[in-house]
Amino acid sequence: MLGQIPSASARYAAIVMDADSGRVIHEVEAGHRWYPASLTKVMTIYMTFAALEAGRLQLNDVLTVSAHAARQPNSKLGLRQGQSISVEHAIMAVTTRSANDAAVVLAERLGGSENNFATMMTEQAHSLGMHSSSFHNASGLPDEGQISSARDLALLSAALIRDFPQYYRYFSATEFAYKGRVLPNTNKILKIYPDADGLKTGFTCGSGYNLIASAKRDGRRLIGVLLGARSSAERFQQMGNLLDLGFEKSRAGVFGLPVEQISDASLEPPPFQLSSNRCAGSAEQMGADSDAGRPEPIRIKPGKSSLLVQKPSTKVRSSNLAASSNWAVMLNDRSRKVDADIDLNRARRVLGVAAKSGEAQVIRVKIKGRHFWRSEWIGLDQADARSFCNKLRVKGFSCSLLPGNV
Repeated sequence: MLGQIPSASARYAAIVMDADSGRVIHEVEAGHRWYPASLTKVMTIYMTFAALEAGRLQLNDVLTVSAHAARQPNSKLGLRQGQSISVEHAIMAVTTRSANDAAVVLAERLGGSENNFATMMTEQAHSLGMHSSSFHNASGLPDEGQISSARDLALLSAALIRDFPQYYRYFSATEFAYKGRVLPNTNKILKIYPDADGLKTGFTCGSGYNLIASAKRDGRRLIGVLLGARSSAERFQQMGNLLDLGFEKSRAGVFGLPVEQISDASLEPPPFQLSSNRCAGSAEQMGADSDAGRPEPIRIKPGKSSLLVQKPSTKVRSSNLAASSNWAVMLNDRSRKVDADIDLNRARRVLGVAAKSGEAQVIRVKIKGRHFWRSEWIGLDQADARSFCNKLRVKGFSCSLLPGNV
């Protein structure tokens, strides 16, 4: 764990944990109070899933849009008062488009009103051990009483995946087809990080750019939470670093406390992240210092990221590998990440236990001005690399060997 940052000036908050054991792998200020922004909607959907599981709601139930729901600001689906939407479409609108209007439609159906539902959300949060969290609305729109922490949001995400695995797929969808439109998921982590399969983005001026992500690799699922990035690009870049660090430490068996034992920080108000730029007016309305200096960028894992666009190289990126283990095996280059993921999973089945050698990954590469996704194993010795390719070629794979600096 990195050294603690004084509560009043926390730059960001982050945590990565093993989803099955609940043990923390890495954290920075994970108990610090923070504005969750649209990460709030994970709780809204958790409670929707609970209602589905209990039979109080059906996916094909039709909901009527209220005037209050229709008045919600962006991000939204553009629902109009009196319009109807199915429960399933409302879920998809929330998980893929972060639609505030759809979140309120669900809240009003489950709680009678959004205010009542917010009270239910807080009660549910405390029952899950989210003791730093309180909710005043279903969407995460700015409210000084809408508070959570990286630890609490990790607890919530783990509970959602554990309690409702049959519905988690809604957070994995890369697009949402609605009324003749195909709307892409706003969560870019699904496209740019290998093995990522959910969860949720969030942004307000108060919170900065937030992200919860989950990825599963070699049978191990990690959950990462990052709060307070200064740009959308920073949150995705540093989430990649956070998950990279998590997988490296988990392979080495480096685990910390159970997530429940991460202590609360002080009861001071959350920092207002973007008070020094275009959000200064909003910051002043909530009592923040609009003259705060520009902070240093987040550096969870300096110098490395799975999200960097990389050109084919004659050297392996993992510099700590011995020269004798610098061989790589590359599969086909694909125009879509989903196809590269499929290649990787098929190759793992063909290789069996041998697939645990080296490090499997999907990376983005640029070739003659075009971007592709490539499945590969790195950190192999020459014999293993040749054995990999021989096995894969027998099963019809295109396989190339890339020697290291030997």
